Amino acid sequence: MKRTFRSIAGWLVVTLMALLLWTDASYRVSAQSDESRRNVNQGVSSSYTIAQLNEEAAILYRRALENNMEEVRASITRISNSLGHISFEGQTSVEGIHALSETVVEVKEAAAKFKGDKHFLQLASAKLRLAADSLANPAKPLWLQYYKIVKNDLDALSLAADQNQGATTLANRFIVLEEHYETIRPAAIIRLEPYQIVQMDAWLSHLKGLTYAKQSDVSQLRSMTAHGEELVNQLFGREKDESAFVPFVQGPDRRAAGLAISSVIVAVLSYAGYRKYRAQQQDIFTYRR
Repeated sequence: MKRTFRSIAGWLVVTLMALLLWTDASYRVSAQSDESRRNVNQGVSSSYTIAQLNEEAAILYRRALENNMEEVRASITRISNSLGHISFEGQTSVEGIHALSETVVEVKEAAAKFKGDKHFLQLASAKLRLAADSLANPAKPLWLQYYKIVKNDLDALSLAADQNQGATTLANRFIVLEEHYETIRPAAIIRLEPYQIVQMDAWLSHLKGLTYAKQSDVSQLRSMTAHGEELVNQLFGREKDESAFVPFVQGPDRRAAGLAISSVIVAVLSYAGYRKYRAQQQDIFTYRR
């Protein structure tokens, strides 16, 4: 009787343990399946890379140009979900990550509010495209190609100020310059030091105040545009490309100063040539003697 009781008790214990192990294994499999299902539904891999982000941003930009809103929304959703799976360590600063995140949010808002405003969506998509490329291609990012565009914008504003073309023209010139700078700003933040962006932002803010003033201070506006040329060169890393013969005179007298310098150089070369000629003639006469 005791032996039978012990056998039944042992069988019950073994059955209970097996049931507990099976329940635990089933829970783990279910949890893993749910996690996998969530990842598949979100279209995000745990090993999402910056290169994949850049490729997705390029696709989104093309879809924005085509006004394919269904694909735009799907693409921005994939990008938004992927940010938490990308390792940015050693790739950019905290400011750079924040700028990228803000750009993603801007595209999402533009896509959500899209009602025939193609320009706003395309501008936001271009910002994200350049920002992602700046992460993926640190050596030769696409945003550096905007140097000539921004430089031409600044030259056009400077010309409008020199010719006193009026407040409306000045404002229009500034709007174009500001828009192009804002397009590359997130990409620049990802690669440059924060102080460089702060300098550009402060300069642009001051320039905006001068441009929109009821009575424009032309001399100060000219001074600010001249200072802007230096800042733009620094922003795009073009300091070494500048000529060593930088004009030391600013304003209307610059051309006269250039002519004066040229005259001095010509005079020095002429005098050196004359001395060389006299020396050669003296050598000839000495040889004949």
